[in-house]
Amino acid sequence: MDDPLNGNQTPLILPALCWSRYRPDFYAVTTDLSVAGLRFRSASVPSLGETLTCSIRHAGTLEVLVVHRTKTAFVTRVTRAEVAIPVIVRRLLDLAEDQGCDLAPRRVHPRFVPDRPDILVTTASGVQVPGRLINVSASGAALQVDIRLEPGTRITLGRTPATVARCFEDGIGAAFLELLPRDNVGPHVNL
Repeated sequence: MDDPLNGNQTPLILPALCWSRYRPDFYAVTTDLSVAGLRFRSASVPSLGETLTCSIRHAGTLEVLVVHRTKTAFVTRVTRAEVAIPVIVRRLLDLAEDQGCDLAPRRVHPRFVPDRPDILVTTASGVQVPGRLINVSASGAALQVDIRLEPGTRITLGRTPATVARCFEDGIGAAFLELLPRDNVGPHVNL
């Protein structure tokens, strides 16, 4: 399916908390807006035609309809808002103008796919479960795990202490409590 936002997008980066009657809360980030809609990036991508409520920082709470989706993003049209939709659009455009031109997020530490992805995850209570590393950087890792771990949970990846920073379908993003030494970062990483 062609991307409906193929030109005249206004970059806009704002955190959002989204939910629906049939879906638990999930985090998303707006990336841009145009006459076609408001685009979000997220690890959780809702279904086409799904109605969501999104609380967007500095913009308010909106009810939106998903009109396009990809593996990591979705485009919505605003169907209802706390104030009149033209007021919301003006607010979003003002926020985009305040952000300036290039606010694309940049990673501080490069990510690597590890040569040996299998890892043992240990919770603070001593529960051990196998995990599979997706990628690793000096500051954290993304991994697949078979149990639900809430953000803020203290865990150990191999021998490396970390905290669950975010959750996504079938996995977590973990932030290490200390940066990995520079010589230990790369495909050969040993946690």
